[in-house]
Amino acid sequence: MGNGRPTLMFPGGPGFAADYMLPDAEMFADVLQSYLIDPHGSGESTPPLDPVEYTPEGHAAFYEEVRQALGLQDVIVFGHSFGAITGLAYCGMYPGAVSRLVCVAGSAASGEATGAGPGSGIEQQWESALSRHSDAEWYQEARSILDSWTERVLATNNPAEVEQMMVTVLPLYTAHPEKPEVAQALRAMDEYLTADLACMKAWESGVYQSFDLRTLVQRIQCPTLVVAGELDFICGPPSAELIAETIDDCQKVVIPDCGHIPVCEAPAVYREAVEKFLKAGA
Repeated sequence: MGNGRPTLMFPGGPGFAADYMLPDAEMFADVLQSYLIDPHGSGESTPPLDPVEYTPEGHAAFYEEVRQALGLQDVIVFGHSFGAITGLAYCGMYPGAVSRLVCVAGSAASGEATGAGPGSGIEQQWESALSRHSDAEWYQEARSILDSWTERVLATNNPAEVEQMMVTVLPLYTAHPEKPEVAQALRAMDEYLTADLACMKAWESGVYQSFDLRTLVQRIQCPTLVVAGELDFICGPPSAELIAETIDDCQKVVIPDCGHIPVCEAPAVYREAVEKFLKAGA
């Protein structure tokens, strides 16, 4: 999709298909030629032979096979949320293949890996961002699902159940879900967020609680842009700072009054920040 520099788009999740990145690909269609490839096990892609390959490193290795099969050279890597985590792993594992990295709402390590427990900045950020919604009529149900997410994913064998769970909790990921444009964007996401349950189960079985890519991140050589929403409860400013302080050539942009999904919450600011970064390397 689009015209411009070849770009591998990595979707969030884990367990969501490449359609997840359609809003980003459409936003930057005038400057990027985006390749939206379903991660292994999601959408039209076959699953890996071993569930261990559902790790960020396993996702990165899958995308490297795809890049080589497509004959792409010197690609831009662009990922959001889990896709940004995959992007960090990919750029650390295959530095010679990447010209630039755009890491949106990502993290280099889990809270447990960094020792971020109760009372930490990350824990306080989580509670502060979520409690902003406590007066909303949908909050209690969404918060209950979010707080028991791991247990619910591991207990079900029905992907549709997880998809409905995601629909319920999505407003928590935004700063202002009541805004018409944000609500419309969330409804659009509801239409194409299909779950790869095997991937989600692998992630919730221990990968999420323990992943730590900081050693790989130290190997990243390409210019990197890290974007975080000021009010993102899951991968906000503390996570962005951890990445930015690890990569030598890294710019960090924190978008004010924005949650986890800047493409729908702050499109103008988001577009400007990414376009400026991309033009600097043109």
